[in-house]
Amino acid sequence: MALAGGFVGLLGWAADAELRARAGFEAGPDWSVLYAELPLTVLVGVLAALSAWLLPRRWMIRSSVASYAGRVVLVAIVLAGFWLAVQGWYTGLPESMPDHKP
Repeated sequence: MALAGGFVGLLGWAADAELRARAGFEAGPDWSVLYAELPLTVLVGVLAALSAWLLPRRWMIRSSVASYAGRVVLVAIVLAGFWLAVQGWYTGLPESMPDHKP
């Protein structure tokens, strides 16, 4: 589950990472895209997946195939929501400037 969450976080971050890094091209590349956004997005993806997997376990009386299948579906729903939230966050950012001057 941790790998799945990390992978979804990485996919969400990588969508327009190059464009976000070049947003302030006149002042130089924005390194926070690589050194802050990447680890935080992957970490939140891992935490979302593990939380969705472990929290229902607390209230389960016994383990069965149906309970595992339900937890897998819950993790998939949480990760899909996380990916959509990341994509919505990045679409709200300002557009990047072109690399060349007229």
